[in-house]
Amino acid sequence: MNIVNKVTIRHLKENKRRTLVTILGVIISVAMITAVATLGQSFLDLNQRQTIENTGEWHYSYTNLNEQQYQAVKEHDKTESIGLMNELGYSPLDGEGSKPYVYVHQLNKAGMDQFQVKLQDGRLPENPDEVVLSETLLQSGYDKEIGDTITLEVGERYSLSDEMEGEGPLNQTVSAERTEDGLAEELRNTEEHTFTIVGTIEEPLWDYSWAPGYSMLSYIDEDILSTEENVTVYVKSNDISTSLFDDIPSFAKKQNIDQEQIEFNYNLLEAYIVSPNQGALATIFGLITIIVVIIMIGSIALIYNAFAISVSERSRYLGMLSSIGATKRQKRNSVFFEGIIIALISIPLGVGAGLLGIGITLYFVNQILSQAQFDVDLQLVASFESIGIAVVISFITIMISAYIPAVRASKVTAIDAIRQSKDIKLTKKKVKANPLVRKIFGYEAEIALKNLKRNKKRYNVTVLSLIVSIVLFLSVGYFSNTLTKSFELQSNQLNYDIAASSATGYGGVEGLKQVMDNIQGLQEVNGAIMYQTMHMSGFVEEEIAGEPIKTLENASDYISDQGVQYFIEFIGLDDKALQDYAQENEISYSDIDEGEGILINQVSYPDDNQGKYVETEILDAEVGDSAIAAQENVEDTGEVSFERVSQVDIAGLTDHFPMGNFYPSPNTLFFVVSEDTLANIDEQTEYQPNAMTLYIETEDPVSTQEHIEGLEVANELHIANQFYYEQQDRQMTLVLSIFVYGFITLITLISVANIFNTISTSVALRRREFATMKSIGMTPKAFRKMIQFESVFYGLKSLLYGLPLSIGVMYVIYNQTQNTFSYSFSLPWINISIAILAVFVIVSVAMLYSISKIKDDNIIETLRQENI
Repeated sequence: MNIVNKVTIRHLKENKRRTLVTILGVIISVAMITAVATLGQSFLDLNQRQTIENTGEWHYSYTNLNEQQYQAVKEHDKTESIGLMNELGYSPLDGEGSKPYVYVHQLNKAGMDQFQVKLQDGRLPENPDEVVLSETLLQSGYDKEIGDTITLEVGERYSLSDEMEGEGPLNQTVSAERTEDGLAEELRNTEEHTFTIVGTIEEPLWDYSWAPGYSMLSYIDEDILSTEENVTVYVKSNDISTSLFDDIPSFAKKQNIDQEQIEFNYNLLEAYIVSPNQGALATIFGLITIIVVIIMIGSIALIYNAFAISVSERSRYLGMLSSIGATKRQKRNSVFFEGIIIALISIPLGVGAGLLGIGITLYFVNQILSQAQFDVDLQLVASFESIGIAVVISFITIMISAYIPAVRASKVTAIDAIRQSKDIKLTKKKVKANPLVRKIFGYEAEIALKNLKRNKKRYNVTVLSLIVSIVLFLSVGYFSNTLTKSFELQSNQLNYDIAASSATGYGGVEGLKQVMDNIQGLQEVNGAIMYQTMHMSGFVEEEIAGEPIKTLENASDYISDQGVQYFIEFIGLDDKALQDYAQENEISYSDIDEGEGILINQVSYPDDNQGKYVETEILDAEVGDSAIAAQENVEDTGEVSFERVSQVDIAGLTDHFPMGNFYPSPNTLFFVVSEDTLANIDEQTEYQPNAMTLYIETEDPVSTQEHIEGLEVANELHIANQFYYEQQDRQMTLVLSIFVYGFITLITLISVANIFNTISTSVALRRREFATMKSIGMTPKAFRKMIQFESVFYGLKSLLYGLPLSIGVMYVIYNQTQNTFSYSFSLPWINISIAILAVFVIVSVAMLYSISKIKDDNIIETLRQENI
């Protein structure tokens, strides 16, 4: 080890406080990089495992393959394993439960693994004459057990309703159709099968709550391909990449497999960040790149501050090195050597701190997930690759952070070091303060301002730290909000849990009213609403037609002498429901007269032409504007004409739908009206309203459904429970929210630590300066007032630069999302207000805390002190 490096190590030991502060800053930075990498990987792992739990571990499938095609798929270089499934069909089940059938299908061993078949008792089937029963079948009262032999008549389900006449067989995703007389469907093409029960399994993923049958699972082997045509081949691929979307169709074409026979498991592929939507991928990777750059800048600023803020203190020993013949290169390398020492100590500790912090976070997160009935937990996933990347990025960050101080160190001469003139070069002009400052705020404010000017570099480093903290907080907060908003736009989330419907028209609603009255007392029910809707055509004046309809390829077809044509959906609420809805949307109920309605003007929908999700206003309308409801008439000649039915005036505008199923589009208007208004429109047209439907929001959909089914009127209703259908979206929303707020918390803590680190180090370096002020008679009160003004100046300067920079970064993030989504840019005023308040609070607290550490310093001893 050369003499310069020995002197560097000795200097680090003598300046213990500065060294510890620097190490702490680097540990925080490394921990942040490690935590972000680990948390991101853990989140992806959770998403993948949860999706596998919900859909199975397969990436694409083929239907109706012959033996030759199957062998080609089996030998394909992208095939890792193949699961086979054959649906035998349904067998009647005795009893009057919600599921009237046993659903019998077959899987091979790989298929059982792919579809997460979990053995509960006994063993899995090993030949086509053996079956296992699902636990839900046994819980329904099925009186068979392991070892019994059963004979079933298994066939295909066909609907008896006129609407479904001519349609193919019904599958496991379609609920059993019932009427007052019983099932409105029958089994056809039945065959007799005899099985031996060899075990029981946990409820499989295809046993939805609304499914018509309980599962019985048998075995299938490859020989069945020569005799059966309904076998589906599920492929687990060894190459999970976007190339699948080109390679598999190309391969299928060579094997004479129709494209209609191929199905991709998009949910699982998207969990691996693999999607055919290049715009979506560009958005994801663009956002990741932006946030990584933000983190890198924050880390560099944090570590740079730890090095650069004490360059003045370091300059004396560098000058001594110059006086004994040290070259520029040696002085520069001494700073890099210091950085390497700091890195060797801090990086392992930072990686450990990051992993420990995320581990503790995930422990508490999993408590929340278990209460939310997650099927899988959030595990700590830290690969050697991610840790290696974090270490490399951290080391590069340290070296970049040390570069400028190293260059400055190489330029320090012996004379400059002795005179201490490098950092503070005073001229009357540079330290001159506006006289108004003293007149308005006092001489303490003037001294504070002059202090900042004479310590320009320290001041700028502190302000830079604050600016970076502001940009980090606001940018990451906006990034997090963008993730949540993007997920909400692309997920088909419903705003209710259970829907119950009656016969069409106005008749048959008494049963629904009884249900609604009965569930009002249930503790788990959060709300319920009952209404009818009616679809028809309509027109608005061209002046208020919105941009969405103008962007359609055939936009000119919608314009006529009557105005711009739209489809209109009327939502008819009773007086109480309409009053509640108006109040929720801050609209005066008393202003809604008959013939008026509330327009849901702010909507979001997938735009196929643009290939993105769009959030926009449908009309450029205001309260008082109107739309014309019209009836479409088709003449014998095929010519279409429209007959005016009613005028609907806009009494309010909102972006909030009531509970229900709604499908927004660029040319659809949604009006919430009173029942009387809907009835009046109905009387003037041949159109019929849709079925009266009851929508329920509940914290326990399963229990609520069981309660409804226990009522006498349940047989008159069709009940659809959306809980399981929506469960994955809700779970992912919860996980995303945890990720978002955890990330914001992490960035906030790092920003606070950055500011405290910078200010405390700066104050420590100014101990001699403060001692000098006290020695010439500055009172403690005046000293505190001066420090307060310094805090204010720090805050104002940092906000002056930090807010515009943050808005610029936020716009870059927003602009990146426009590859996949379309919505207007808006500033997060709440976050901005928090940032402004936090800057002044944190700076003031940091300054007061730092001053409290030196308030008892002895003036003489402090003036003599060389090290901190």
